[in-house]
Amino acid sequence: MKSLLFTCLSLFSALVGGATFSNPLRTGNGSDPFLVHVDGYYYLPTTTWRDIQLIRAKTIEGPKAGESKTIYAMANPNPEGGNDVWAPELHKVNGTWYVYYSQGRKSWVLTGGSEPWGPYTDSKQVHQEWGIDATLVEITGWGTYYVWSCTVDNLQSLCIAKLVTPTSIGPLSTLSQPTEEWERIEVPVNEGPAGLYRGNKTWIAYSASFCKTPDYVVATLLRDGVGDPLKASSWKKSSGPVFSSANGNYGTAHNGFFTSPDGTEVWNIYHATQNPSGSCGADRQTFAQVLNWDADGSPDFGRPVKAGDVLKAPSGEEQVGR
Repeated sequence: MKSLLFTCLSLFSALVGGATFSNPLRTGNGSDPFLVHVDGYYYLPTTTWRDIQLIRAKTIEGPKAGESKTIYAMANPNPEGGNDVWAPELHKVNGTWYVYYSQGRKSWVLTGGSEPWGPYTDSKQVHQEWGIDATLVEITGWGTYYVWSCTVDNLQSLCIAKLVTPTSIGPLSTLSQPTEEWERIEVPVNEGPAGLYRGNKTWIAYSASFCKTPDYVVATLLRDGVGDPLKASSWKKSSGPVFSSANGNYGTAHNGFFTSPDGTEVWNIYHATQNPSGSCGADRQTFAQVLNWDADGSPDFGRPVKAGDVLKAPSGEEQVGR
């Protein structure tokens, strides 16, 4: 009875405090999520492995049944896989929106226009080397950098290069390799980088270990405002995972970050599975929760929230139609 009363009071408190939502935002094909909020809409690119779909909604609850359209489709999909599409991300460069994505273990980009809703055309390969999970990271005073999962010494690592144009990069450098035990569970992996910013500090969150395990986790690299971003010595790796399986969610990784509508909060968006063994498949779901900050300015990821819990929506969101 006390537990039920507490749940009811928590729900009432959340409801009177403003808009609410519950996870997961996507129950299928919810892997490798990335979300932006622009001019009153959330934009969430997703994939069915054969295409890229773009969802938009006015509320964080909206992607469950939001407006969607296909912005890219494979010309000749291989029914046995091997040329799959995944990890699409939306980024604005010099006033134009681009979608960076992986296909056939290569890195590609679609060119859009001044609005994130598209259309998107002109698919181009960014570089020729093996590479997946590309993202863009802004370094104050240095410019825009292209960060992705690459292979170095037969290890799936993280690489970084200066973004020369939205569709081309400069010489690459090795940023991180899976050298720690917690990065090498079943398969040594560093992948899924995402930029996070506060003050003069830049973090690159990334995923470590094999996705088909419950030990697929998020860790971080920190650049404390000094040093050449192309040098691994300018970045400090976290001493262990900063976000890992909990509350019935497993493999809680390949995350991204977005800002609340009023700009006062940073949110963590990530995928998870209810399979205790972990998963690399379409059963992964999309979750979002607010990111907190420690007294020293470091990010506090907390623990993955339980599916179905009612949460307060991102700050600045009105209770409007989806």
